[in-house]
Amino acid sequence: MIQTQDTEDRVARLVRDAENYVRANPIPALLGAVAAGFALGLVARSIEAQREPEPIRDAVNEIRSMLKPLAKKTRKAYAESSDAVRDALKHAVGKAKEIDVDRYVDPVSSWWKRLWA
Repeated sequence: MIQTQDTEDRVARLVRDAENYVRANPIPALLGAVAAGFALGLVARSIEAQREPEPIRDAVNEIRSMLKPLAKKTRKAYAESSDAVRDALKHAVGKAKEIDVDRYVDPVSSWWKRLWA
């Protein structure tokens, strides 16, 4: 229990000291964070490059390359179908604008006036 409290106090003190340092020296702290991120990125990239080829990944890449032409045709068909939907909606909007609303509203409004008169 005593060790836990002591550890918590140390961690709290370290966090407080780090926050005070960052507030007092923002530019060096920012540059240090960028440098650390860059170094971690280089390490991660070098680890990734050293991986040996995997048969499953290679098979997936091969299948993906075979499906590329199909995907291109699918995208083209989707674009054409979206154009057709857009044209149909434009046509429907045009037809909706041609509807004579007064023809339907006038009888209802006169009935409503008679009801409340």
